[in-house]
Amino acid sequence: MPTYFCFIERDIIGTPHMEPLDADSEDQARAQAKALLSTHASGIAAHILLDDKRIATIRRLRP
Repeated sequence: MPTYFCFIERDIIGTPHMEPLDADSEDQARAQAKALLSTHASGIAAHILLDDKRIATIRRLRP
């Protein structure tokens, strides 16, 4: 089973946030990363990594 990671890019200076995702597919990883991004008020993007490659980026739309 692949291990996906999510890195939350923030618009403020501070400790970066990165955590493994409990996903079996890229679609599941995207859904989990989107949910994780919504929990970080300063988050502007969630980057999904598989091994050493970024496979997707989800950006928060600001009103």
